[in-house]
Amino acid sequence: MEPTRKIVRIDAHIEAPGFPSALVRAFLLGSSFVGVYDENDYLRYANDSFLRMFALEAGQVATFADIVLDAARNGKTVRIEAEDPIAFIADAQTRRRGCFGESRQRSFPVDFVDDHWFWCTETFLPDGWIVLTGADITSLKQTERILSAQRDEAVLLSGIDELTGVPNRRLTLARLDALLHTPDEGHSPVTVALLDLDHFKSINDTFGHETGDEALRHFSQHCTGLSAGRSVLGRLGGEEFLIILPRLTVEQAKQELEAMMRSIPPVCSRLPAHVTITLSFSAGVAQSQPGESRSELLRRADAALYLAKTRGRRRVEIHRSDVPSMEGKA
Repeated sequence: MEPTRKIVRIDAHIEAPGFPSALVRAFLLGSSFVGVYDENDYLRYANDSFLRMFALEAGQVATFADIVLDAARNGKTVRIEAEDPIAFIADAQTRRRGCFGESRQRSFPVDFVDDHWFWCTETFLPDGWIVLTGADITSLKQTERILSAQRDEAVLLSGIDELTGVPNRRLTLARLDALLHTPDEGHSPVTVALLDLDHFKSINDTFGHETGDEALRHFSQHCTGLSAGRSVLGRLGGEEFLIILPRLTVEQAKQELEAMMRSIPPVCSRLPAHVTITLSFSAGVAQSQPGESRSELLRRADAALYLAKTRGRRRVEIHRSDVPSMEGKA
C-alpha cells in the first residue's frame, strides 16, 4: 500500500516521525540561523549559522545577556551601539520576558558588524522557552541602499532640496548663471545675498537635529512666502542660503532682507519639550558688475557676510568697493 500524501496540520500533538528530522535538516543548510533559549535564558540549542554569527562554540555556556554584553564590549558579531550595554540588556529583557506565560512572537532586523543583516523572529512559548530564528536579508538591504542612493540622486537632479522644498544648490546657481548671462532689457545688474542662520549649530546641539531640520524648513517656507515672485531663495547647503534679487539695488535688497528678518515668527517645536526658538540670520549683499563672473560675485557677497558675522550677526552688510576681501576667512 502506498503511503498517504495528505497534508497534515502542524500542531503540538503531531505524530509524524519524519517531521522533526526534516526541520533539523533544513536548519543545517543555508545561512538562516536558529537558537533556542530555556526559561532561565540559557542558550540550549543552536545551529552552525547561529554559532558562527554570534561567535559561539558548541559546549559553551552562555545566556542572552552574555552574548549581547560580549558583542557590546568587544565590538564584534551583532552591532550594539548603546552607550550603556547593561541598560540596553535590561530594556531588551522587558520585551523578551515581560509577558512570561504567554505565547507570542515579535520580529525585528538585526545588523551585524560584518554588514550582514538578518530578519529575526522570537517565538515566546508558555513555559518560558524562546526560539529565535533569523533569515539573511543582506542582499535586500544592499538593494535598499542602492534605491535610496538613486532616490537621493534623482532629488538632486530635480533641483529641489529634499528637506526644505526650495531650489537646491545646483538649481539656484543655474538660475543665477542664467540671469548673469542673459540680462533683462534694461540691463539691470543682479543683486545677490548670501545668508547664514545665526548660531544654528547650537540649535542642533541643544535641541537635536530634528529640531534643527524643522528650523530650516520653517525659515525656508517663511522667506519663500514673503518674497514670492520678487526673488529666488535657494539652499546651498547646511544653514547657508542664497537669495537672488533681480532689479533691486543693494540698498533696496538690504531693506527687504532686514524686513524679512524682523518678520520671522519663532519656531515652535515639540522637541524636546515644546521649545520656542527665535531665528535670525547674517547676510552679505553684493551687486553684479559688467562682465563679472558668478564666482567673483559670490566671493564679494561672502566677504560682506563675513563682515556681518564679525559685527555681531543678526545684520545685513553690503559689499562696497572699499571693503577689503575676506576670502578664505569666513
